[in-house]
Amino acid sequence: MVIKKFHNLLDDGKTLFFLGLSERVVSEFTSKEDQKLARYALYNCWEWLEYKSTSGDLLYDVLDNEETSITISLELADNETDIMAWNCIIDAVAFTSRMAFEKEGVKYYPEPISLVNDTLVEHFLECFNACVEHADSYINDIYLLLDKYNNGSIKRNLRDEVLIELQI
Repeated sequence: MVIKKFHNLLDDGKTLFFLGLSERVVSEFTSKEDQKLARYALYNCWEWLEYKSTSGDLLYDVLDNEETSITISLELADNETDIMAWNCIIDAVAFTSRMAFEKEGVKYYPEPISLVNDTLVEHFLECFNACVEHADSYINDIYLLLDKYNNGSIKRNLRDEVLIELQI
């Protein structure tokens, strides 16, 4: 049922779904440095979602560069919770990057981004459920928030609204 609802969302709603739930994941990291890097990655995604000002290339660079990428952080993770949390953040950034590239009219994506589609939500939810206690409650809450978003009743910063609604 959760996945069917996801598939019925518009692209911005799908992006909001990934980003909103990923905000909940950040507190699961055991390292403050990982939390900081995850917040930076998500911040760039929120910028794209709200203002369409961040490029697909920038988001991809956050995802996969040789020095400070979040995929490197995943490779260095040494416990299961951090691994699952990084997978959620990576899925959210990859999905947002794909949406940004599509909005820009890019014809050819970096290889990892070319693989991103709606089926990514299944992997995301598996990882989210593995690292967040009471995950179903957060998923239900994000759908309630998406209803508000779709009917235009969210008047302030999307990220702030998510943090308030999900009590993060």
